[in-house]
Amino acid sequence: MSAQNDGAGNGRSLAVKTPTWAPTGAPPEVLVVDGRVTDVPLWRARKRKERNTGLLGTDGLHGALWIERCNWIHTFGMRYDIDVVYIDRHGLVVAVTTIARQRLGAPRFNAHSVIELEAGRAAQADINEGKFCSAT
Repeated sequence: MSAQNDGAGNGRSLAVKTPTWAPTGAPPEVLVVDGRVTDVPLWRARKRKERNTGLLGTDGLHGALWIERCNWIHTFGMRYDIDVVYIDRHGLVVAVTTIARQRLGAPRFNAHSVIELEAGRAAQADINEGKFCSAT
């Protein structure tokens, strides 16, 4: 998905709020926290290109991005701060942190995946260490 003209004739683009590699339309899944289905749309980055691109090129995120086989992230090239939820192989949250844009996050060697959300959204979704995350 790419930014589109806002229709006002001023050349400004609409904000891109979904992963640029994701197909157009609703995300296929919803985030589940401790068995509670949330209202957080979820995209999964499974392929190498999807994982490498992540949220680059976006102006924000309406939902969450689950990056599989990842325990270390960066925000170089990002336009906004993000919450990073580190998940082990069983879905247990092992750490939650906010990473400012243009930074390198610390690796979590006990994590298997990460969930990225706009800064502040992890707290709003009641995601913290010791909870379980999954998808519908």
